Amino acid sequence: MRPRLAQSLLPQSLLPRSLLGQFVALHIVTALIATIALSLGVAALLHSTADHYQRRLLRQQAAIVASALPSYAALRSDALTDGMAIAVIDRNRAVLLAKGPARPHLIAAAPLDRGAHFFRRGVVEAYSLPTRGGRWIVASQDSAAPEVVTDDIVSAFLKRFALLVLPIAALVPLIGALLTRRLTRRMQAVSATAAAIGPRTLDTRLPRGTLPSEVEPLAAATNEALDRLEDGFRTQAAFAADIAHELRTPLAVIRLRADAVDDAAVKTALLASVDRAARVVTQLLALADLERPVEEDGEPLDLLALAEAVVASRAPGIIAGGRTIALEDQSSDIGSTGYPSAIVLALENLVDNAVRHTPPCTAIVVQIGPGPCLAVTDDGDGVAPDQLARLTDRFWRADGSRSEGSGIGLSIVDRVARAHHGVLDVATGPGGRGLRFTMTLGPR
Repeated sequence: MRPRLAQSLLPQSLLPRSLLGQFVALHIVTALIATIALSLGVAALLHSTADHYQRRLLRQQAAIVASALPSYAALRSDALTDGMAIAVIDRNRAVLLAKGPARPHLIAAAPLDRGAHFFRRGVVEAYSLPTRGGRWIVASQDSAAPEVVTDDIVSAFLKRFALLVLPIAALVPLIGALLTRRLTRRMQAVSATAAAIGPRTLDTRLPRGTLPSEVEPLAAATNEALDRLEDGFRTQAAFAADIAHELRTPLAVIRLRADAVDDAAVKTALLASVDRAARVVTQLLALADLERPVEEDGEPLDLLALAEAVVASRAPGIIAGGRTIALEDQSSDIGSTGYPSAIVLALENLVDNAVRHTPPCTAIVVQIGPGPCLAVTDDGDGVAPDQLARLTDRFWRADGSRSEGSGIGLSIVDRVARAHHGVLDVATGPGGRGLRFTMTLGPR
């Protein structure tokens, strides 16, 4: 059904949102309209047919009487059908002869001219036929007479017809609903395939040949869009990786030359800048690697062992900077699988982020568990609540105090969480101080 016709049958506000509901509703309305229209049409046809036979009978009776005149003996009461009356009148409407029920109102209404006429008064159908000698024959029949079964037959037929049509009309929406349900199941299966497509599954395409021909072009256009999107992702990842690789060699040369600088202050500042640039390069390489599709399903994860390695490698620098770091184990054997190198990178970014954005004499806590999650909490100054959601945006920094970071560390952590079908949650730390980053891994 076309949209305009559907909107004319039911207002848009009354239509359900689901395709199945709309088809069922429109089929029900269409079936009701068709049933009513068909019943009215059949009733009109039956009544027209009954009137046709009734008029033919009146015409025949009047012709029989006209052929027998002036012998009035031919007008016998037993020759009349049930509910019929015959009268012979003159110009003054005086009744010369009458058989059957007296109907003066018909005699008074009978047209007296040179033509034959059918006319009706209430439930009585009449026929006026002029004859020789200035006389008219008026034949009439009462449709409501108990002996007349024509209308009874019509009424009985219409009732039985309605009992026959209503189940058929109810069956039409049911068949439409079943067919629509079958169609929507195929569309739901294709939608599930589309929902599973992500940065690491860009090679997946919507199946062809399973959708109706009207919807098939949409699947084809979607696949073409996915082809372009996959090309864009691969180009972006390859570009970032190429840039990072190209920067590694110059940075190594700069570091060698910085080591030869005699001024200790200048040397320290140069080495710090080089280390920062090297870290950005490492982050770019990691980000490009995360954007590429992976074929392997990962390997068993020991989150506690990974966290111990990160804390042990970062603890000397953190303690030297006047901060503390602790590891809390609340884990249990949950059998998680994933990519250990990516988990280590994410945890290093969280710890380094806490170090960069907290003043000395603050504490950093790395917590494993409960469940497949790890968290890093600090008691620094934190950020405004309205800025928490933007911390994982690439290259975004809350204020000038955070300008030392590259701006992609937390974005990488978020990407690692999503690569493990999990989420990264950012919240204010305990007691309203600092920040708490919690990376929860999902089932694989």
